Amino acid sequence: MQYGKRLIFFCFVLFFSVQLYGQSPAYADITGLWTGTMYNDTTELYYRYEIAISEKKGKLSGFSHTYFILNDKQYHGVKKIKIKREGNEIITQDLELIANNYPIKPPKGVYVINTLRFEILEDKMIMSGNFETNRTKEYAPATGFIKVERKNNFWQSALVPHLEELGLAKNLSFVEEAEEKKYQTTLAAATVTTTGPVAKPKPAEVVKTEPIKTESLPAAKKEEPVVRNVESVVKKEESKVKIDEPVVKKDLPVAKPKPVETVKAAPVKKADPVVVKSKPVDVAKTVPVKTEPVAATPKPVEVVKAESAKLKEPEAVKQKQNTFADAAVDIENRKIETIDAVYYKTDSLELTLYDNGEVDGDTVSVLMNGEVIMPRVGLSTNAVRKKISTVNTGDSIQLIMYAENLGSLPPNTGLLIVYDGKDRYEIRFSGDLKKSAAIVFRRKEN
Repeated sequence: MQYGKRLIFFCFVLFFSVQLYGQSPAYADITGLWTGTMYNDTTELYYRYEIAISEKKGKLSGFSHTYFILNDKQYHGVKKIKIKREGNEIITQDLELIANNYPIKPPKGVYVINTLRFEILEDKMIMSGNFETNRTKEYAPATGFIKVERKNNFWQSALVPHLEELGLAKNLSFVEEAEEKKYQTTLAAATVTTTGPVAKPKPAEVVKTEPIKTESLPAAKKEEPVVRNVESVVKKEESKVKIDEPVVKKDLPVAKPKPVETVKAAPVKKADPVVVKSKPVDVAKTVPVKTEPVAATPKPVEVVKAESAKLKEPEAVKQKQNTFADAAVDIENRKIETIDAVYYKTDSLELTLYDNGEVDGDTVSVLMNGEVIMPRVGLSTNAVRKKISTVNTGDSIQLIMYAENLGSLPPNTGLLIVYDGKDRYEIRFSGDLKKSAAIVFRRKEN
């Protein structure tokens, strides 16, 4: 009995220790998207910073993304990095810059090394530590501090849409796993729906009725020769007419030449003296006489210009109306997914739109409570602004980001920055021709 109790106690302790061992940060899974900030000691500025960590066959790799907004223009740089892990210490180093829109060319031979410590605080996975650039002949090392937190919803990020549009997102293990899970769930849903009642709809015998349609085809073919016969009959009739024509010509050869000669001679002789001599003389005289009214004509011309200027205003109004009418035309047939909720406190909000990935011609329309307020906005690195009033809007406001196209690099991705007084919110959205992203705004109670 005592031996049995000792064995049970030993197994319990072993199991408990294994549980703690499995939850230790040193052995936790660090793959995924990490978002946060990078502080540069030299510039004394904070930059938004992201790291995507992938693992395949026991080897870690990934990408980093630095982005910032300066003078209403968004700048970004995407780098491929190598990753090394030693327990709780994560070391990353730049390999190459694969995409950027910096205003100046970045210096060659300069790379960033991050030395980060991984820890779990209040159910949050955090990496933080120092970074340093290598020393070169022209540049001294730059230093700073990084703090990032792992995010579950990696699609609402700045880095993954960039990688997706560059065709590199498939290289991330966590994206591949998410796509596989999504595929399995849709496959499972499809198998559930195809079992049972779907066996009855085998009145797909409707397919068998398709040959009935083919029977109508030969009927049409039979009618074709009839049309051809009609054409042949017409041709025969035309040939008959042509045959009769020479007979008529043979009967009237003598009567025709005489009237033709008289008709040609008479008008030609009379027209030459009357038209050529009398009319040009009158025109030559009238040209100098009409010089005075010509000077007076500019006045009605100015009136015409004024009238045309007045007509431009309604034309511009019509163009605006057409733009609004052509926006979000298929909104009722698209699924709406609420991706975020924001609490505001002021009577007006300022919306700013950017492209969230590679600038590839993405166009969106913004709807507020079902009405288009920003039609067909072309997204780029330059800001597009719009102020909206929150007065008399009810308890909540719904903004829908409707993709008008997918650009040259699907999907349609964007960055919405909302200014609520001094507060600032960044919301990243994506959409396609089947679904639209929505953000709900609710007034904060005092």
